[in-house]
Amino acid sequence: MKRIPIRISGVLLAVLALAAAPAPVVAAPLGAAAPSKISAPSAAPQRSTPEVRAISWNICGEAGGDRGEAGYCPYRNAPEQKVDQVKQLVDEHQANVVMLQEVCGNAPGSHVDLLHTKLGPEWSVRHAVGARESDGAAHCRNGLKGELGVALAVKGAIEETTTENTLPADPSGKDEQTLPILCATVRGWTTRVCTTHIKSGEDARVGQQILNVERHLGADANTDVLLGGDFNRNADAAQMKPLTDSLDRAIDGYTYRNTNKLDHFFFTRAVGSSRVAHWDIDKSRMDTSPNEPDSGEPNGYSDHAPIIVYLRGAPVPGDMTGDGRPDMVAVDDAGRLRLYSGRGDGTFTGGHRVIGTGGWSGAAVTHRGDYTGDGREDLIARIGGELWLYPNNGDGTLGARVRIGSGLPADSQIVSVGDLTGDGHPDLVAGYDDKLWLYPGDPADKPHLKPRIQIGARGWAPMTLTAPGDATGDGRPDLLVRESTSGILWLYRGRPDGTFDDRTPYGRRGWNPLNRPLIAGGADADRNGIADLWATTREGTLLHYAGGRNADGDPVDGEATVVGRSGWQNIESLA
Repeated sequence: MKRIPIRISGVLLAVLALAAAPAPVVAAPLGAAAPSKISAPSAAPQRSTPEVRAISWNICGEAGGDRGEAGYCPYRNAPEQKVDQVKQLVDEHQANVVMLQEVCGNAPGSHVDLLHTKLGPEWSVRHAVGARESDGAAHCRNGLKGELGVALAVKGAIEETTTENTLPADPSGKDEQTLPILCATVRGWTTRVCTTHIKSGEDARVGQQILNVERHLGADANTDVLLGGDFNRNADAAQMKPLTDSLDRAIDGYTYRNTNKLDHFFFTRAVGSSRVAHWDIDKSRMDTSPNEPDSGEPNGYSDHAPIIVYLRGAPVPGDMTGDGRPDMVAVDDAGRLRLYSGRGDGTFTGGHRVIGTGGWSGAAVTHRGDYTGDGREDLIARIGGELWLYPNNGDGTLGARVRIGSGLPADSQIVSVGDLTGDGHPDLVAGYDDKLWLYPGDPADKPHLKPRIQIGARGWAPMTLTAPGDATGDGRPDLLVRESTSGILWLYRGRPDGTFDDRTPYGRRGWNPLNRPLIAGGADADRNGIADLWATTREGTLLHYAGGRNADGDPVDGEATVVGRSGWQNIESLA
């Protein structure tokens, strides 16, 4: 199969030539008769993106110096008071992420130990050790317990942490400081959280240190990453380019003694700036009193101000109702739009809700992604030759529609595939005129689409498109295509560069429109980690195919279970 590269908006796409002979079929045959036994597949945890409310604060927990000296830190020898302030911040913002720098940990009675006790058992806490510039030692001084470093606390279970020293060694050997980055993966979250501390001053090693931080995040290019910390310089500093070129930023303002902007939140563009719901700098907890020997008590608890950011959650693919379980929409023969709420096992809660009372006959509908940036999965419909975006109100009902395209043939197929181009925004794929077209989502003009790009040259007229989400488990959206003439179901794997790979068989025979009139990607509706399908039968039943693996480990259509016993012959389309 030839692939002709096209470059648009920095993303390399490809024209897929379908004239090549089909690949050898390896999937097991699918019989016309379906099993009648209803059984719930075992459910596995599904990752989602909850609303992240994060606090980052350099608490100068180990700094030295008396009042009037450059190294002075308020309440240095009162770890309980500093930790009390962190807990108050958590309560005020209902935070679920805390990032701390210059904090003592790894010992009973340390800042981190005290914080974990105050936060409670729902929280997981991690600490990474760094060493001082002056002596290369990590122990906290003057009676403070534990070791110096950075810390992460999350309201949830941490599955994995990564940490490394990012500061290169001093060639002269005089400076023995080490400064870590600490990252954590949280069970059930797509958002990975990280914190770090960049060296102060004009040290020549800082550029490489910041590059090391960016490289540590590089392994997470296909996931959400939130990075917070003390960067000891403004974001527009030349040394910060490795981060500012590859990441977006949420915080701007004074964070250090009202003179500098040193502390920042960065996030990968998979998160998207549209998910920043709120940010703040809490100057009330920053010491702004004159630092003189006779100045008296400080008016804050650190020389830095805590910074706060709220990131809206991203919907679970396929979830219209906001409960973390993929749902299905359908157009019936009376021209109404129905919503079927998923249980998380491929079945539905019973019955359906009408979310569109009329005018849907002949429409093509699809849902897979948040086009408006409000954290809810939206619905796109092709009605006649026009494309309409219906924003989700959060419970599956639809708001006022917005026209996002026109001029399509009235029999065009559309599927919202997810983020195919890697810009953090969902994209639409359409089939018409015997070709396949990509309509990239436009992050700069939500919820609209960029101009179409041809990505399939010919041979698409007999194809039925559906979007399973990530069928292969590699973090990229895929495309499922039913070839009506042969009855074979083909999988087109998403590629890291935003293209589709050569097709491979997903379901052999039996998928022709006579046996399976309608198909819809279930987006891992049973939460077993593999994308699955719903399909109707000529007898009028609805089947759920729990995605499976063949002997080579490739995804295939799995075992079929009846999840709707009658009446499905009255449905015109599924999504």
